[in-house]
Amino acid sequence: MIEGIFIASITLITSFVITFKAVPSIIDIAGMKNLCDKPDGIRKLHKNIVPTLGGIAMFAGFLISYGILSGQYTPHYFSPLVASLLILFFLGVKDDILVLCSKKKLAGQIIAAGIIVFVGGIKVPGLDGLFSITNFPAYAGELFSIFAIIIIINAYNLIDGVDGLAGMVSLTGALIFGVWFLAGGHYAEAILCFSLVGALGGFLHHNFEPAKIFMGDTGSQLIGFVMAVAGFRLMELNATTTVFMLDAPAVFVFSVMIIPMFDTIRVIIIRLYRGVSPLKADSRHLHHSMLRLGLRHSSIALTLSCFNLIIVASGLYFGSGNVYIYFIALIGMAASYFAHNKIDGDTKL
Repeated sequence: MIEGIFIASITLITSFVITFKAVPSIIDIAGMKNLCDKPDGIRKLHKNIVPTLGGIAMFAGFLISYGILSGQYTPHYFSPLVASLLILFFLGVKDDILVLCSKKKLAGQIIAAGIIVFVGGIKVPGLDGLFSITNFPAYAGELFSIFAIIIIINAYNLIDGVDGLAGMVSLTGALIFGVWFLAGGHYAEAILCFSLVGALGGFLHHNFEPAKIFMGDTGSQLIGFVMAVAGFRLMELNATTTVFMLDAPAVFVFSVMIIPMFDTIRVIIIRLYRGVSPLKADSRHLHHSMLRLGLRHSSIALTLSCFNLIIVASGLYFGSGNVYIYFIALIGMAASYFAHNKIDGDTKL
């Protein structure tokens, strides 16, 4: 346990320092090459022109620390994981610089997800009996896992709408996963999560209001993919752990990701109801509504991160006895908060 804590701590610090030190150089280069995001007063509500390549620093901090320090705890899925992340990295960089069409981006995400699922063997084992699914039959689990990875990647992408929000919510989730893995002695996954925590911490120093740089698709796709892998591994390893064994690991994983997941699902439903493409960007996300309430970017990021923690803790306390009660409790808490923040007709069904 002490060895695991030490390695996880060193991983976090290394990732933090690399990301923290890399960001200023990327800001300078992006400024010289005019690789910046310009406000439009509609969806892009920042006041100044801001560089968009922060994900490159995050990727460097994460992959270098994880690759070097995993050592004897290198997991069996390390190579497929790195291959998938490289695909997403190049997709993200191209999209941040030139703007990639949604179909090509989706195709790349499917390939990356397919590699980690079919080659790496990382998949959702079941849904704890929710919807009568305890274990997936052959190939159904793989297909569901690919679909889930794509949804998670894009959920973290879509929540990246105000300074510090995606970083704070992701840091909260990765820290929860990391502590669970560390307590259970699953050090390979703990190192994976703490590498992400360090990269997020180093990036957030430059991204918190007022942001000096954005993570872009390069960063959000890294976050979503690593969170998906960590979540799937938690579901798989729960049966073998003796500390913090969960009655409903799949629902617990959903609770950790509930802010970006619920917001994305909600917005997609609204778009489909209005006859609009679910891929079409708009200003119906929760953070847009909170901005219209007059909240600052930092307040939104901190509020939603704290609410995420409350949902995770409350769900574990009140709903652990029955998977349906657990799931409904999570949905109810999220829906009540989202409904409370619907302040204009544009967000209503």
